[in-house]
Parts: sequence; structure tokens; C-alpha cells
Amino acid sequence: MRFSRAFPLAGGAALGAFAAVAEVPVSRSVDGHDTIPVMIDGKGPFPFILDTGADGGAVYAWFAQQQGLRKTGRTGELTGQTGATPVALYELADVAVDGHRLRDVTVFRLPDRHDEGREAGILGNDFMDGVLVVFDFPCRTVALHDKPVDEDRIIGPGPDAVPAGRDEGSPLLPQPVTINGFTGPAVLDTGSRNSRLNSAFASAAGIDAKSAQFHDGEAVFGANSRAMVPRNGPLGHVGFAGVEIAGAEGQVIDLPMLEQDFGGKPAMLLGSDLLGGYRLLYDHQEHRIWIRPSRCQDRSRVR
Repeated sequence: MRFSRAFPLAGGAALGAFAAVAEVPVSRSVDGHDTIPVMIDGKGPFPFILDTGADGGAVYAWFAQQQGLRKTGRTGELTGQTGATPVALYELADVAVDGHRLRDVTVFRLPDRHDEGREAGILGNDFMDGVLVVFDFPCRTVALHDKPVDEDRIIGPGPDAVPAGRDEGSPLLPQPVTINGFTGPAVLDTGSRNSRLNSAFASAAGIDAKSAQFHDGEAVFGANSRAMVPRNGPLGHVGFAGVEIAGAEGQVIDLPMLEQDFGGKPAMLLGSDLLGGYRLLYDHQEHRIWIRPSRCQDRSRVR
């Protein structure tokens, strides 16, 4: 199961005092997700996914029980990739990553994963507002720069920022992605291990997921624990934010999330598989992203 989107939080989240820069290492969970160390109510650190594809925060059921987290007594509707379901809400007094924090946060309870992953939870866009976030995937670091910042120094030379759009009814940021000459919207989703196209996008890009080049992948479980099986295979030439990737691979799957948000039109999730060779700079509040070569290695072509 992969959490990708939550409806607006039931309860306020107030920004606390920030450090000028918070920088932490990225670790790889046994299920392939990238995690960062997070302090919850002064305890930890615990492994959380920093997810541009999530509106707000969530904790897995095992972690909520282990830590004795306090329920609000209310429920909220949580929408994952495979559909929506009502879940319990918990209150966290303090969520901190190396000094960057949110206080008095309401988070969703996620069902435990269907694989071996033992992530404690997810931090979403509410945690990333007010900062310029730098995901340097090859360097295995994430930095959160308190705004205002010296953008020229942090971002470095390269293409201009991509002015991302809005996913209707949520704070998620779709951006244009071109596959084999066809351009459609893609939700930037650092919490997804795989990039996922719906059938409409695949068809428009000349991709036949029923061909022998594709095979059934590992089942995707959403917040409602509904299993959906993607088709894995070659996507061809992919371009986004000045990046050009030849011979890219990904998944074709008609996720209810994309159906709900884009009405059956071509759409996709741009996951960490295609982002993993680069440095991603993310300003959620200003709806801007940049892609740059990693400071550790350049496995990419950024024009």
C-alpha cells in the first residue's frame, strides 16, 4: 500500500521555530522506500517517508499502537492510490526533522503495509510549506531551507523553475511530462517508488501495456487495502523539467486517484524511480520545482 493523498487535515497545524537549514540522511527501507529520521513528541528518531504526493501526515497502525498515540475521537476520509476509506485521526504535539518542525498536528492512521516495510509514517506537504526542500537522491540527503533563501546559491545554474499547476481539490502539484512526444500532467510523488501512467496516457504515448514487453508487477495496496496489479515495462523517452531520459521504464495502471482527479484524461505519478538520478528542489508554497545534477554524481542529462 502506498499513501498518496489525504483530504484536508481535521485540526490546525502551527509552524514552530525553524532552524535555518535542516539536513538529514536518507535511508532505504527494506521495501524500497526512502525514509528520513523524524522525532515524534520528543522521541525517536523514527523512519518516515517525505512525500510530495501527500497533502498531510499519517502514521501506520503498528506505530500508533506502539507509541500509544492519542486519538482525536474523530475520523477522516483518506484517499490513497486505490481509493478512499474512513480512518482514525491522531494528534501529535511535535513533529521535528533536525530542528524543522510542526506543532499540534493531526495525522491519519494508515493500515499496516502489505510488504516488509516498517516505516513509521509519512510527512506531507504541510510539513514542507515555508521551506525550500532539496532532495539530493544520489547523495542520499534531504535539506530543508527556511525561507527566505538565497535561491541562486542553493539552486545553482540550469533551467528555470517549472511552474507547477494544481491538482483539483488538493495541494498536490502536477507538472508537464512528455513521453514519446506526448505531454500530459504528472503529480510529483517522491513517496512512490514507481512512476505510474493511466491507460489514457499510455495510449497517447504509443505504449501498449498488453504487449509481451510488459509483465504483471507487484500489487499496489492503497489506503483502503484494495489490491491493484500494474503492468511493468518500457515507457520509451521521458522528458520533464529539463531532464531527458531514454529507455525509461515504469508502470501502467488505472488508479482511482488519477481517475478522480483527472477525470479519465491522460495523467501519471512521477515517482522516485525517474527522479532518483537527480537533485530535486521543491517549493510547494510557490508551486515551483527545479531539477539539477546531483552534487555527488551526474547520472542525468539536465539541459
